[in-house]
Amino acid sequence: MKELFQDMVDIPLDRKDIDVLSSNVRVTILKTIDCRATTVSELAKKLGLAKSTVHEHLIILTENGFVTADDSRKWRTYSLTQKSYRILHPENGYRIMLLLGTSLFTLVTGVCFIFSFVSGYTLQGQSIIHDPIIFILGELLLILTIIFWYIIIKSRSCQKPLC
Repeated sequence: MKELFQDMVDIPLDRKDIDVLSSNVRVTILKTIDCRATTVSELAKKLGLAKSTVHEHLIILTENGFVTADDSRKWRTYSLTQKSYRILHPENGYRIMLLLGTSLFTLVTGVCFIFSFVSGYTLQGQSIIHDPIIFILGELLLILTIIFWYIIIKSRSCQKPLC
């Protein structure tokens, strides 16, 4: 069983973080903010709580680094920090590793196909044949590699789920 969790990325939490997350209301606030940045009024309405109660919980979450407040607009909006996002979505690291592995495979296979096209092959003493299908497959695999890399870069910079 230990081997199953051996490669998981650690999310360091101290006693104070655990105390903050022990409140069901705060965890619900984090899950609600996960989809999009939200104001105190929106949170109070969604959760059926008083604005002052929601505000108190948001202050605790902000002070402990789980939520950030954006004052650049007319209303203050709250959004997740990287720390709270990693707690809510620990599986995203595995998606990146899967994409990296797949992109490495498509890169190597694409290069091998293109090399096979350039080298060509002979059939029973005939001249060297350069099959364009092999070249096209190699190009498609290299394009697929670039698409995988784009997805990896976008997912690392965005770090937000689609809600």
